[in-house]
Amino acid sequence: MIDKKHFQQLADIVGEDFFSAEGYMTHLYSHDIAALPGIVNDVMNTQAEAIAQPTTSEILSNLLKFCKKENIPVIPRGHGTSGYGGALPTKGGLVIEMTRINQIFHINKGAMTVEVGAGIIWGKLLEDLEEEDLTLAAYPSSAPSSTVGGWVAAGGSGIGSTKYGGIREQVVDLEVVLPDGQIIRTENTPSDFFEDETQEPFFKGDEKLQYAADVYNETDGNMTSLFVDSNGALGIISKVVLKVIPLRTIKPLLFSFPNQEQTFGAMQEILRLSKPYYLHFITSEFYGMLTEVDHAPSTQNEWLVLCAFEGSEEQTEDEAMRIINAMKMYHATLESEEIAHHEWDERFYPMRIKRLGPSLAPSEVYVPLNRMDDFIDHCNRHFKGERMAIEGAVNNQDEVAVLTWFLDDERRRIPFLFGWYRSLDVINIGVKNGGRAYSIGMWNVAHSSKFYGKEDYTKMANLKQKTDSKGYLNSHKVFPGPLYLSTRIGILIMLAAGFIVPIAIMFAWWLIPSVLTAYVPWIVVNNLTSFLVWFIVGVLIGFVVQEFVNLIPISVILSIGTPFLRFGRKIFH
Repeated sequence: MIDKKHFQQLADIVGEDFFSAEGYMTHLYSHDIAALPGIVNDVMNTQAEAIAQPTTSEILSNLLKFCKKENIPVIPRGHGTSGYGGALPTKGGLVIEMTRINQIFHINKGAMTVEVGAGIIWGKLLEDLEEEDLTLAAYPSSAPSSTVGGWVAAGGSGIGSTKYGGIREQVVDLEVVLPDGQIIRTENTPSDFFEDETQEPFFKGDEKLQYAADVYNETDGNMTSLFVDSNGALGIISKVVLKVIPLRTIKPLLFSFPNQEQTFGAMQEILRLSKPYYLHFITSEFYGMLTEVDHAPSTQNEWLVLCAFEGSEEQTEDEAMRIINAMKMYHATLESEEIAHHEWDERFYPMRIKRLGPSLAPSEVYVPLNRMDDFIDHCNRHFKGERMAIEGAVNNQDEVAVLTWFLDDERRRIPFLFGWYRSLDVINIGVKNGGRAYSIGMWNVAHSSKFYGKEDYTKMANLKQKTDSKGYLNSHKVFPGPLYLSTRIGILIMLAAGFIVPIAIMFAWWLIPSVLTAYVPWIVVNNLTSFLVWFIVGVLIGFVVQEFVNLIPISVILSIGTPFLRFGRKIFH
């Protein structure tokens, strides 16, 4: 929570024009792309209290120093285009929006790199690089609106990743402002910088749920990869050095297939014969939804594969002909160049079906391409009767970044709550089919240790321990943290327990009076006084319950609650 007296001090640090505590602003910055059930606001405080937009790394450093000193929760944010909760407040606090640090600082054509502010939009960066006959090897499908720092922090793959890899492979160096205000360059930061002398665990709950802060003695001099995918839990990225490549011709091909088996068989064959710049598919169900909103291309079949090649005109033509010939054995239809270019231009707009919602519940997971048949069959069985759109793009490890969309309506409070589990189930189904979480954020914290690997996760824990032992920076992201129920839900639990206890005693006397008479005759509710006594006892029990719940990480709450949500969905669907 932010004390009101701090508002002016924060405004003085960042500048009056770049600070706001107005209600409309705090509401705007309390959401990301995914709609959340209303109950989420009862189990954590997702409402931002103020917004700051630093314009330099030095101002950002001063902000973090002040917030750490005053114990003000801080949440870094780009444009909020991810849906994993990484940019959401969990304890109120100050949202630091990075879009004012948006310059191109340096283009190095010798080293083929570009240094930019973390708040620059990918689409703007692409346009500016084109003027220098350069481009990016890979960029996110949300490029028209997402920030460079946001994708670096959230991680993942995107357009161009089939050939060049995801964001992890694109980052050369980072400037990061640590929670204590230190500004570092990760390329030259040795690993022993992160060693913590105290070795106290950051999370004080169940040992099975905390991360260890072991010491590693080696020094490799480049900690850049440690901050990619870190969701702003270790520090706020202020500048990014990215690889660039020469601007080249892109030749898209669009194939349509009659069924699922031929689609994924053909995609494996494409990767056996070549390394396309981009390889993407949509399912027939997705195609049907696109038809309903008049966005479907006029193709022969409804399983679509977009394959794009990059290089000189001669190179792309040669690769294209080799693939076209190979696709005949999979009963593929090569669609027209016009349709292929149309689908290539639509690569930035995966949410075209939102009009059918009115809400979309997204989920994303990596699945090996050779397991995609099993994954989709598993999803169809698990979500039988649900309308589910699936698309995916292959990365350079022959994994598919699978994006699923469920139609829903966030205005229907109870059904939407019970349907929310589906996003988590898609990830679990992907893991069961040999996959892994796409990004961690807040909702996938249970996958953190496996996602990062024990060694990197330990290094991250050491840094968190050293610079942010109280967890004021982006709490509950990457590392499990204790849940804090809102005052409203806490009072509700206590009142509910207050009424349940005396009512349960009365019901027990009606059901098994002989047992109570023999063993606990003093437990009785037979007048107003005894009802009030046991009501107070129930309130105290409720208080103990809510205090216990406040020690449980949200990852555990999600795993416990998911089966109940799944059961409720069967009733409300």
